[in-house]
Parts: sequence; C-alpha cells; structure tokens
Amino acid sequence: MTETNDKAARDSFYEICKILSECKGADEAAEFLSCLCTPAEREDFSKRWLSVKELYKGTPQREIAKKFNMSLCKITRGSKELRKEDSAFKKILDKEQK
Repeated sequence: MTETNDKAARDSFYEICKILSECKGADEAAEFLSCLCTPAEREDFSKRWLSVKELYKGTPQREIAKKFNMSLCKITRGSKELRKEDSAFKKILDKEQK
C-alpha cells in the first residue's frame, strides 16, 4: 500500500470513529456498522470485545478461546492491550464498572 493509500485509510478510520461518536444512540451506530461490515466481520469484532471483557474479569485465555471459539492469537492481542499503561480498553471497562 502506498503512503497516500495509508493516509486515506487512516483518515477514513477516524471519519468512522467520528460518525460513531455522533450517532444518536446504540441503535443508530449498530445500523451504520451493519451496513458497513459483513456478518462475519461483525461477529469477529464482537468476539474480540467479549474476549477483552472476559480478560478484564480475569478469565484465563484458554477458557475464553474455548468459550467463544477464538484463536489464542486474537485473545493475546487483547491481553497485551489491557496490560498497557494507558490502555483504552481498561479506561472504558473501568468507566463501565462505576
């Protein structure tokens, strides 16, 4: 991919984030994502989020893999993100706990 394409992809990603942040609730965001993503893509990122929430609760990775039929690689990525000092995942999940 060229640098121009990389920039266009990054800009598009942030545009999607802006659109989601401006949605009038979860139903509108879900409708947008349902149009944008295939059912398999929606299932994949939904499982990734489920795995992150399970990791946050302390569920072992192998148990999560079995429970959600996921590869350990995908779960490990979420685990690494949770361990980061300024983890966005942790900030969101901490906020939900309150």
